[in-house]
Amino acid sequence: MSDGQYAEGGDNSNLLESGRLFAARFSDGGRGEWAELTPESAGMASAAEVAIHTRMAASAVGATTMDRPEWVAASPMKAEVYCCLTNNKNRGKKPNAGGDPTPVGGPNPRAGNLYGQIVRWRPDGGDHLATGFDWDLYVVAGNPTVHSDENAGSANVTPDNMFNSPDGLAFDSSGMLWIQTDGNYKDKDGFAGQGKNQMLVGDPESGEIRRFLVGPKECEVTGITWSADRKTLFIGLQHPGEKGGISHFPDGGDTVPRSAVIAIARDDGGAIG
Repeated sequence: MSDGQYAEGGDNSNLLESGRLFAARFSDGGRGEWAELTPESAGMASAAEVAIHTRMAASAVGATTMDRPEWVAASPMKAEVYCCLTNNKNRGKKPNAGGDPTPVGGPNPRAGNLYGQIVRWRPDGGDHLATGFDWDLYVVAGNPTVHSDENAGSANVTPDNMFNSPDGLAFDSSGMLWIQTDGNYKDKDGFAGQGKNQMLVGDPESGEIRRFLVGPKECEVTGITWSADRKTLFIGLQHPGEKGGISHFPDGGDTVPRSAVIAIARDDGGAIG
């Protein structure tokens, strides 16, 4: 939490120079709280030490060990924040690299989590400065064509939109949630039928999720942004063919695959989100 305040069109370059640092504790019952990381609460000598050894400070206050958090996005329509938890094959099996336990429960409901999920939270009173919040899981990714247990995913995951490893995340101006993946693209065994990495669009209100595009072989779909008039959508297709698979994106023929940024526009020239 910055000591400063954002000023639209102003100089915001010093907002991260000073402030208060918090880590989240998620309870199983859908409640959570932000715990402040201070030299006293972390058992450290100074605020500088807390800033450098933040994971250790978070461990000291009992912050929840999450399943590989990636992008975070705040809704433009209401006080609601979403975070991609990409995956965690060690969940419930062994501690993380810092020695913290990784129990199954709360926003991390599966042991050996290979598919990932998206958690969202709503601050008390609709105020992002509040230290308490409610949380739930917007989607639990999975494969309903292979699994019939918890690894099938949540009810809004179907054979038509299934995916793994949500990574990139952004809201458009209408409040729709765009999800980009960076996961297993081998399309076999537990990932059979999921194909390559992809980008999807989700409705936060209904929970409906639809696939928007699929990337080339062995790439990560990432880096979403819009033009100022919202008529062009830009995304990155990163490291195609990274595992040596046959890929000639984007030039075709016998060319070497290359990362690229692509621009997407509607045929009718209308806005995209």
